[in-house]
Amino acid sequence: MAFGIAQKEGLVPFDVKQTMVKNINKLTQSEVQYLEEQLSLLINKSVHQGETIDDKVVDKEFISFLIRLYY
Repeated sequence: MAFGIAQKEGLVPFDVKQTMVKNINKLTQSEVQYLEEQLSLLINKSVHQGETIDDKVVDKEFISFLIRLYY
């Protein structure tokens, strides 16, 4: 996600990642739980079901949530 944002905005991916991590640390408990649940689903799809993780597999609401971690 950080790499995609960095490419779109012409930024350094590491800097985008740092901003996202800083904002993750500001999340509420329920937001952290949502993040953990969604990441767990994606890991399961990737590791156990062999699916490629792309915008067709990821819930649009979760993509929006991740984008908001940067912007």
